[in-house]
This record gives sequence, structure tokens and C-alpha cells, in this order.
Amino acid sequence: MSFFTFVKKNKKMSKPQNWKELCDRLSDMFAMDVDLNGVLYLVGVRERGLTLRKFSKFEKWSLINLGSCVLYKEIGMVEEMGTDRDGWPMFREKSLLTNWTEERKQKTLQDCAIRYFSKVFEDSAAE
Repeated sequence: MSFFTFVKKNKKMSKPQNWKELCDRLSDMFAMDVDLNGVLYLVGVRERGLTLRKFSKFEKWSLINLGSCVLYKEIGMVEEMGTDRDGWPMFREKSLLTNWTEERKQKTLQDCAIRYFSKVFEDSAAE
């Protein structure tokens, strides 16, 4: 089942108010433990238009990386540069994320994920 299909079947989804609520909701929706990597993975799956299935370790890390790039793009930290020969989006860093602490990166991704999924749930409820 695709992410879109699942969310459309659950149209009464309200916007998540905080990180824990988002993780709990996604854990319930997809019957999996969801932490930051799980959220990034789901963003990557959604952005690629894929369905949940068994992915190789490399594919999972590629989806997690895509998820983080998509979220950082929302706040202007990276920009999309096109696609590679396999159709995967390519990004370039616009700001110096390397100067950020891991805690700051994690908190920023969590905040961006809440906004991202708020839009997803809002858009799905409107359809």
C-alpha cells in the first residue's frame, strides 16, 4: 500500500502537534517503530512515490538521505540540482550544516518533519 493511499483512507488525520505525536502516529499507521531515521525513510519513500516493501540496506540509506535532503530543502539549507541517471534527485548544500552539532541537526529535522507531515495530512484531508 502506498503512503498516499494509506493517508487518504485515514482522512481524519489532524496535524501532529509535536515530535512524539508524529512518531506515535506514524508507528501506528505503518506498524513499525518510528524514530528519526524511520521518519526520514518514510519521507524518502513518499518522495520517490514508492510503496513500503523490503529494501536493501543501501536502498534504505538512500531513502533516509533523500528524506533528510527534502526536509532541509524546505528551510533552504540545500537545493535540488536535478536528477542522476537513475532518476534520484541530487542536492547541494547551501549552508554550512557541517558546523552544526548533531543535536541541532536532529532538532531541525524533527521540526521540519512535523511541518512536512502536517502538510501531508492537511493535503490528504482536502482531497
